[in-house]
Amino acid sequence: MNQADFFDPNRKTFSSQAKRVVNWNDGTTEAAEVEVEPMSSNIFFYPNRPTLIPPDPVNPREPKPDYINGLEKSGTYLAEKKYNGDNCYIYNPTEFWNRHKARHRYQPTPEVLEELKKLPGNAHYNVELMNYKTKAIKNQLIVHCVMVWKGKPLIGKTWGDSRKILEDVVDPNNKHVILSPVYREGFWDLYQAADGVEIEGIILKNPKGKLVFSTTAPSSKGIEVSWMLKIRKPSKKYQF
Repeated sequence: MNQADFFDPNRKTFSSQAKRVVNWNDGTTEAAEVEVEPMSSNIFFYPNRPTLIPPDPVNPREPKPDYINGLEKSGTYLAEKKYNGDNCYIYNPTEFWNRHKARHRYQPTPEVLEELKKLPGNAHYNVELMNYKTKAIKNQLIVHCVMVWKGKPLIGKTWGDSRKILEDVVDPNNKHVILSPVYREGFWDLYQAADGVEIEGIILKNPKGKLVFSTTAPSSKGIEVSWMLKIRKPSKKYQF
């Protein structure tokens, strides 16, 4: 499995993964600039959430690799691990909101707070908080999207655009605030490696998928989008 980076080809320096990059920020994916007024931090946009699909439409409890392999071969998606945490919004280093439009109870430790303060302000970061649902992982924030940047919602922009911003601002040396790794191959192996406890499965994302903004949602869990797919390991509670 190779991790895939996003990068600006005009940068003078690249990451160690530069030879294996997937560049989705070319002229075909650039969205038109949308002028919006700077927003205050008390505006809540529901997070974009993935569409749940089975690992195998024929036999989801005992899946064969063909379906997931087909999604990989389509060239449409990149893969992330599906962490078993709390989906949160961060408005500033001490202001955590859950996906139900309410303040989250989590209070960052001094070590977490120090790393959060490295992130630029006037932005909304969507993260997976690993603290309450797992025994082995505590006080870890997996950053996977930025929805508001420099006081403006990224309206008209893609998840790939959001990812590129995060690669510039999340310190790769952090131990608590971590940019979610992305993979361009080995989807089935990544799914098989999920333990169903700390890692529930995989998330597939189309980097060209447009971010959706809304202050209301048909579900309190967020806005379901078709460009992001969730594939979980079967458990006693659900088939997939």
